Amino acid sequence: MGTDSWKGHVNGILYGIQFDRALDDAVVTRVADGVVRGLYPGGRAETLDALEQALRYSGPLNDQAETHHSEESIREFLSRLVTALNARAAS
Repeated sequence: MGTDSWKGHVNGILYGIQFDRALDDAVVTRVADGVVRGLYPGGRAETLDALEQALRYSGPLNDQAETHHSEESIREFLSRLVTALNARAAS
């Protein structure tokens, strides 16, 4: 998956959280549920792959779908989202 491909997944997620004041557990759950229910393109496995690639990327993740969240908080949120999506696979 090239940068353009995972970036689209991340931008879709960032668009969905741009108005959330805090990236708390409720937001992680809402987005994870949305991925599992097909509200985000690509499904759980493809989204997980995209998120894992994004988290390895050294550049900014918030450069196209700008939000008021810091790069650090976005990376933390995406890490928690990966954990939540992995947990749903084990269920």
